[in-house]
Amino acid sequence: MQQSFSWYVRVLKVVALSGLAMSAFAGCGSRIDDRISRVYALGRRPSEANKDRIEALVRDQDRDVRATAIVVMQEIDPERAKRMASIALQDTDGLVRASAVSLCVIDADTLPSLTELAVSDPVWQVRTRALDAIAPSGDPALQDTFTRALSDSVRHVRRSALRAAAEHPGLIPAERLSDVVVSDPDWENRVEAAGALGASKDPAAYVGLDAALADPNEFVRAAAARQRRTLETAGVAR
Repeated sequence: MQQSFSWYVRVLKVVALSGLAMSAFAGCGSRIDDRISRVYALGRRPSEANKDRIEALVRDQDRDVRATAIVVMQEIDPERAKRMASIALQDTDGLVRASAVSLCVIDADTLPSLTELAVSDPVWQVRTRALDAIAPSGDPALQDTFTRALSDSVRHVRRSALRAAAEHPGLIPAERLSDVVVSDPDWENRVEAAGALGASKDPAAYVGLDAALADPNEFVRAAAARQRRTLETAGVAR
């Protein structure tokens, strides 16, 4: 989780620097930067009144301020941050939604929203983070969501789905993974698909792994051979 927060902070720093660069043209970057600095200042003095001020910023007119407010609140009051994140899932800006996704509590109220974001959000970073967030829930209905994600136009989204399948066997059927291991245009994704097939412990996984032994990429071939041995060592019969 700390790694995710570091990512948010790096993104926000880039946004702030971009705002400063634009100030020469629009004259507003420095004001936004000052407002972001003010949010961090409130976080360093986390009284209840200052927490209230930060929480109210989840509806600020500027997306950078809204995203910063969520990140700062997570550091000082995780419970309030979760409440802010549930609101921010509906934000009009992708940066804010991406900041919110990983902070949400996965429950009956948020799971439908996150599942929808995973397959339909226009920002690929949001789709990726939504897949990462919902994968551990164990909901059988998510199989369709992750299978659909394998057809995403962005390779990073497909990779998140494949990694989730390796960590949570059964999330994507072995038959579909066998298709991906030979058809995904990204060789790293084909390697991830091989890993998911090996983790599945499904006899149907042999079909895809056998086919991947003829892949033009050496890393895919090596992964397929390794995962086939994994299945054999585990006693998975053909």
